[in-house]
Amino acid sequence: MQVAADAAALAAAGELANFEGDRITAARQMAVEYAYKNKITNEGALIDPDVDVIFGQAILNSETGKYDFITDSVVTDAVRVRVRRTSDSPGGPVNLFFANIFGQSEKDMWAQATAVLIPRDIALVADLSGSHNDDSELRHINDTDVNLYDIWVALPMPKGNNGVGNGIDPPPPGNPAVNDGEGTEPGDPGNKGGNDDPGANPTKGPVWGNMSQFGSYIKVGPDRILDSTYDPTTDPGLIYLPRYQNWANTEVEDFLRGRDYNEDEIAAIMSPAHDSTTTAWKARAFVALGLMRWRSGKGPDGNGTQAKWQTEGLDPGNGNDCVGWNTEVETIVLYPYPGGSWSEYANYMGSWSKMAREGNSAFRYRFGVKTFLNYLMEQRPTYDDTPDLYLTPAQPMQAVKDSVTEMMGVITDLQTDDQVSLEIYGETARHELDLSYVYSTISDRINEMQAGHYDIWTNMGGGIERAIEELTSDRSRGSATKVMILVTDGKANVNEYGIAGDYTNGPLYALAKAQEAAALGIRIYTVSVGCDADISTMEQIAQIGNGTHFHAEGSVDEYSAQLEAIFQTLGGKRPVMLID
Repeated sequence: MQVAADAAALAAAGELANFEGDRITAARQMAVEYAYKNKITNEGALIDPDVDVIFGQAILNSETGKYDFITDSVVTDAVRVRVRRTSDSPGGPVNLFFANIFGQSEKDMWAQATAVLIPRDIALVADLSGSHNDDSELRHINDTDVNLYDIWVALPMPKGNNGVGNGIDPPPPGNPAVNDGEGTEPGDPGNKGGNDDPGANPTKGPVWGNMSQFGSYIKVGPDRILDSTYDPTTDPGLIYLPRYQNWANTEVEDFLRGRDYNEDEIAAIMSPAHDSTTTAWKARAFVALGLMRWRSGKGPDGNGTQAKWQTEGLDPGNGNDCVGWNTEVETIVLYPYPGGSWSEYANYMGSWSKMAREGNSAFRYRFGVKTFLNYLMEQRPTYDDTPDLYLTPAQPMQAVKDSVTEMMGVITDLQTDDQVSLEIYGETARHELDLSYVYSTISDRINEMQAGHYDIWTNMGGGIERAIEELTSDRSRGSATKVMILVTDGKANVNEYGIAGDYTNGPLYALAKAQEAAALGIRIYTVSVGCDADISTMEQIAQIGNGTHFHAEGSVDEYSAQLEAIFQTLGGKRPVMLID
């Protein structure tokens, strides 16, 4: 009877961790099933689920060091099962054999067991390296559906009339003529910006000078995506401004005429005559993009009849009859973020970036909203450099955010006694949030963060070390099971000495720290996402930590759904034990 009660209580308690369906009904059914699997006098044990299965809360008694079973609590994390063989039980009393000699043929007997969902101290160890926005970058345009449009419309526009911050573009139809009000912050259509044509619809994300439209995309249901069929050479949102070439672009010429440049100035801007100096090419590119304005000041009358370019620092009054970068080109659209610059963006566009090497070579020299956003995510992803990126649904970062939020919701709904902390690792590993019962602080904080939030490499070993420190701190509980959930989309590449780019010793460092955690009784679950993740190392870490490895892969939509299911499972994956 005791064996039957133990089995039934453990099985029923396991159902209390179920985050789907009616867990109380499921727990009663499981108690009945597992009690019957155990034989009493050659018969399966029968219990009345409405009478013999009792739910309550197990509270650790600090004086006795044991759990007290409380039945009048709103929290349900424990179950008591009685197995009875009495005159009023489903199986009736126990029939006696030898006792018949003394005139007693049956006897009432019973046993009971109480099982509890053990509370967990959970360290969520999240990879926030720079690769967590890779699936939203143009480099992966041949591999997945790139959601760059969603990145654009999610960016806030805090300057100018509904976000147009350069003071030049006309306001959108129906808006005030004054172009200096506050923007309307993120969202489509909440943050609509300006448009060169006052009769046209406003754009849906921030604009920067002549980079004033998103351009081409593919509409798939409600989604606007870019995939392998997208052609940068036909995109009206990209402006081709190659170095060492004449720009035969009537739209750029018309744009310059609209800014009151004369024909000689326009011819000089379109000419590569002085592109041997990088600064000259950048200067004419920025003028063509409306980011800077050229005050040519040529000839004795200052009318600018013979415009040419010169290198930075030369004096236009020295007889060269050329444009001077320092004295004649002024910025009219300020670079919008703390890190980076228009000059760095131009260098990026002239280089063989990952966008051009891995996505499409035609992206090189094509300036516009798309490539500027890509520059931010590839070159300046950190919060210190581009703080607005945390507001965007960059992938797979957004999928991780949604999954963590789902997990915190499951833990909340199950009314557990768990504590959760947040550890973050990029090139450095940081303890972000203490172990806490306020689960919303975990989801709130990770939703405030972005790929490469602090730095861009992958110090997995350091992340595990931060988790060990928190799970062995004064905030952890001796009565709780210690659990680590390690998440990554890439490969460990920082060694134990903090040296980045070490793809040999980075994984060894992570495995050594996993062994240290396992020796302390910490169970490790690993979650990898995407084809670039080091699945082998994650499987080894989970095996060392007596846990399970989960993997999500496929398109963005596919791995997002898989991740949510994984984190739902982890939210309810609580161990059980008998407490009497």
